[in-house]
Amino acid sequence: MNTLFTTAIAFLLIGFQSSNVYSQKTTAEENDQSFLLEYYQQNINQLRAKTTRLSEAQLAYQPSPESWSVSMCLEHIYLTEKSLAESVQALFEQPVNPQDRELLAASDEDIMNNLVDRSAKFKAPEVLHPTGEFKTAEQALEAIIDNRAKIFQLIDAHSVEEMRNRVADAPFGKMDGYQYILFIAAHAERHRLQIDEVIASEGFPAK
Repeated sequence: MNTLFTTAIAFLLIGFQSSNVYSQKTTAEENDQSFLLEYYQQNINQLRAKTTRLSEAQLAYQPSPESWSVSMCLEHIYLTEKSLAESVQALFEQPVNPQDRELLAASDEDIMNNLVDRSAKFKAPEVLHPTGEFKTAEQALEAIIDNRAKIFQLIDAHSVEEMRNRVADAPFGKMDGYQYILFIAAHAERHRLQIDEVIASEGFPAK
């Protein structure tokens, strides 16, 4: 895992011992490729529904100088996923190490719950801060979708057993390959919720 990957995971999962707020729970039946693909698809569908009809002023609106706009959230999702997809690809090129599964630090449910807990705020690494790369929501979403094709190829090419049997270090312990892919989708869902907060904020432009 590269330094950026471990830094990103660290800042998002500091609160791992605290909350369980996410309503969607993983079960044994959901431990498959289709669950991962559906989770990603639901996220991009919701991002598209929320953002593509927003005006330039609405996309650029920041509730406070420290807060991110809708456009900034979309770019951050793209930047983070671009980096993490490369790191996950490197993980899947490594030999399997199923003996380390007993060292996993968290369940799938822990990862999903804690990442979408918006009561816990974290500062993203500087390298993942948005810089205004995209002019429209459509451009950002297209870039996100194009990058996710790499992730979907990994999901299609590996069985759940192969994903589970690749275990790597994370700042809070160890995660397996399935969990790393789940982490990326849950991170996007966290910022989809942030976009909802921006749109619902008092000063959000009417048009």
